[in-house]
Amino acid sequence: SPQGRKMVEMATEMGIGIVAFTKSEELGCWNWANDGDTVKKLAKKFISSRLSKACAGPNGSDAVYPPMYAFGASSGGSFVGMLSSQMKQDPEEYAPFLFSAANIQIMAPNEHDHWDIPTVFTTMSGDTQTSKRVQDWVNNEMQVGKGPYKIITTSGRKPIHVNHFARVFEDDRQMSDRISGSIHQDLSTLGVVNSSTDEVFANPRFAKDAVMSIWQKYDLLSRKEVANDSKHVDASDVHPFGVSKRLMRSLKKEELDDADSIWLIEELNVAWDEHEIT
Repeated sequence: SPQGRKMVEMATEMGIGIVAFTKSEELGCWNWANDGDTVKKLAKKFISSRLSKACAGPNGSDAVYPPMYAFGASSGGSFVGMLSSQMKQDPEEYAPFLFSAANIQIMAPNEHDHWDIPTVFTTMSGDTQTSKRVQDWVNNEMQVGKGPYKIITTSGRKPIHVNHFARVFEDDRQMSDRISGSIHQDLSTLGVVNSSTDEVFANPRFAKDAVMSIWQKYDLLSRKEVANDSKHVDASDVHPFGVSKRLMRSLKKEELDDADSIWLIEELNVAWDEHEIT
C-alpha cells in the first residue's frame, strides 16, 4: 500500500532494516495459536543465518545484535504484545529474537500480557474504548515499576474530497482524477459522504451495503472486464489500487484478494477516525 511504502521509506532513511512477517490467514487476523511459534522459528532462523557472522564479537565471541523494534497494528499490535510478554517470560527460548522496543497501534494489550521494554501505544482519537483499555493497562503496569510507556493519540479524520483517491494513490496511474471523482460521486449519492462538506456521515462499517456496492464497481474483476473490452488497456496491467509494481515476486491470489478488498473501506475507516474493531 502507499502508506506501507511510506513507512518503509521513513525507516530506511533512518538506517533501520525492515523484516515483515506474513500471517497464516491472509484475509484473517493475526492468531497466536497459528502464528506464534511460526514467527518465533522464522525470526530466529533469519537472525542466525543473516546476522550472526556480521554481528560476531572479537575473535569469534558471542554475537552482539543490533536493537530490534517491533511494530504491529490492530491484531498485529495484539500479537506484538503477546510476543513481548513471552520474550519477558522466557528470553532464552526466543534469543536472539528479543525486542528492544515496540510500537502497538490501535489495539490494547491483553490483561494477562506483561513486559517492560519501552513501548509506544498509538490510539485514534475517535476510538475511546481502545484508548481507555490502553490507559488502564499502562497505569497498572507503571504501578509495579515497569515501562517506560508512552501513549500517542492521533486523528485520521479528514474529508473525502473529489480528488481524494487520486492523491492517496498518486503513484498508481490506474487511479485517475476521473475515477476518483466517480468514486466520490458514488459515495455522495449513496449517503456515505456528505456532498456539501465531504465528511464521512457515519461509521463506514454501518454502511456496509453501500460501500460494498461501490467497491464492486471498481474492484479488480470489474476493471479487468472493462480492460478486456478495451483496445487501449491490457488486462494484465490491471492490479489492485495502490499495489506497487516493484515487488520481489508476484502476489498470490489470496494476497491480491486482500489488497483488492481493503483500498476503499480502510481509507473510509481512517477518515472516520475510529478503529473498526471496536
